[in-house]
Amino acid sequence: MTAPAVTVDEVNTFFASDLPFCAEMGISCVYIAPGVATVRFDYDERWTRPGGMVCGPTLMTLADAAVYVAIFTRIGIVPLAVTNELKMNFLRPAIGRDVLATATLHKIGRRVAYASVDLTEDHDPDRLVAQATSSYMLPDGFAD
Repeated sequence: MTAPAVTVDEVNTFFASDLPFCAEMGISCVYIAPGVATVRFDYDERWTRPGGMVCGPTLMTLADAAVYVAIFTRIGIVPLAVTNELKMNFLRPAIGRDVLATATLHKIGRRVAYASVDLTEDHDPDRLVAQATSSYMLPDGFAD
């Protein structure tokens, strides 16, 4: 398999310049491989519900960012790739911990990419917090 079309540093630079809410929320890319990306949410009480639980919208943002980056690993940074659908199953609360979201790209076609995401607590990669599936619309000219 070929090398990813983007590096972790390039993704984090893109997050800082084009998606400043990622920096504001403590979301960064920590790992990439072809068709796979892991992004981290650094725990911050501003993004929690009572009791220190990381809130659902934060977890969905994290999952969405992971899929975005997984697509980048195949076609490079393409800002016009946009979320088409995102479904999440919340399995247990993430309380007071950093969260990792690992997206796996299953299919990338002429117009649509499809991926799944596992969200885990950083300290325990076997502790599944949520699972998501997502599809993205791709701009013309980016068929894999």
